[in-house]
Amino acid sequence: MPLDYLLPRVYWTLLTAAFVFGCCVGSYLNVVIYRLPLGLSTHDPKRSFCPLCKYPIPFYHNIPVLSWLLLRGKCANCKSPISFRYPVVELITGLLFAGAMLRYGYDWRVFAGFIFLALCVAGSYIDIDHQILPHEITWGGAAVGLVASTLIPNPIHDFEGTWWQNLLFSLGSAAMGYGVIWIVIQLGKLAFGKLKMTFEKPETWSVSQPDGSPDILLKVGELQEVWSEIFSRPSDRLLIKATTAQLGDTNYGPCLLKIGEDTVTVIPEGGTPQTIPLENIPQMHGTCTGVEQPREAMGLGDANWMACVGAFLGWKAVLFAIFSGSIIGAVLSLLMILIGRREWAGRIPFGPYLAAGAAIWLFRGPEFIDWYLNLTKGSIGG
Repeated sequence: MPLDYLLPRVYWTLLTAAFVFGCCVGSYLNVVIYRLPLGLSTHDPKRSFCPLCKYPIPFYHNIPVLSWLLLRGKCANCKSPISFRYPVVELITGLLFAGAMLRYGYDWRVFAGFIFLALCVAGSYIDIDHQILPHEITWGGAAVGLVASTLIPNPIHDFEGTWWQNLLFSLGSAAMGYGVIWIVIQLGKLAFGKLKMTFEKPETWSVSQPDGSPDILLKVGELQEVWSEIFSRPSDRLLIKATTAQLGDTNYGPCLLKIGEDTVTVIPEGGTPQTIPLENIPQMHGTCTGVEQPREAMGLGDANWMACVGAFLGWKAVLFAIFSGSIIGAVLSLLMILIGRREWAGRIPFGPYLAAGAAIWLFRGPEFIDWYLNLTKGSIGG
């Protein structure tokens, strides 16, 4: 039921409730954003803790937005600064939830909107921090989207049929979302080839898996890449021109390392090549003067994310999110360059822009398309 049909007092009560609920969810999303990429449980320990002193935060110091303001952005125990981002995440989530209540009103669809918007917030911040979109957010979200499309009589996508028709539509839209980005990735690899980096002085490099993390990380100097983002095809190879290399307990001098998804081939200068299964090497590190890796326009995490968007919102939302996300990304990058913050433009991955485009579609996407088409017809007619 749209909120317009309700009495003013009930109208504002529901909006306020949605905002407060969203702020509370945002507090939990802060936990997800911090713990999930590190492989930590989001529910053990149950209480939030200070990242620096590990002090468990009591409930009266964990009131969304207000606690941060009352404590002046500092931990009550060690007085260390608490990032301004924590109340920002809570406030943004609250505002998004209030917007979803305005969009869908007193209807089951609003809960699907809440879930999707929460995924957008968590996924965006994790992507910004770690350049990854965890499967728990993308594929887990896609699964929830399929269930929501099946159980809710009138889902938040623009198709309405029987439960099994809704499920097929949602499943097909998810497949389309993944497929479109997958094609872009493959075309990007063909167009951009490989990323080659050379260094005047040897840079440190390492391949390791942090404790509790499901991801293997490649680090070269200050750069960091997730293993699955490098090897999206069986033929992909990572080349490291090493000055020193330690593979497990074995040390090598100058050599070329050809690293595949499952094996490492060591080619010493003037020596015999040796291929080692990657599973036999607990970690690798050393120094290098050059790195060559497969390069792609986007990551598989973006493809997984668009599968989630399709499952919740349908195939039209997929196309809208890609188009509008590209525009948002281009505009913000240009603004950052104009204000002298060119380095910021390169730090923001495409995932948050896709999430912004999908959120716009959830709130007013179909209406925006209708407005644009009417505007185009008017211009042509004039």
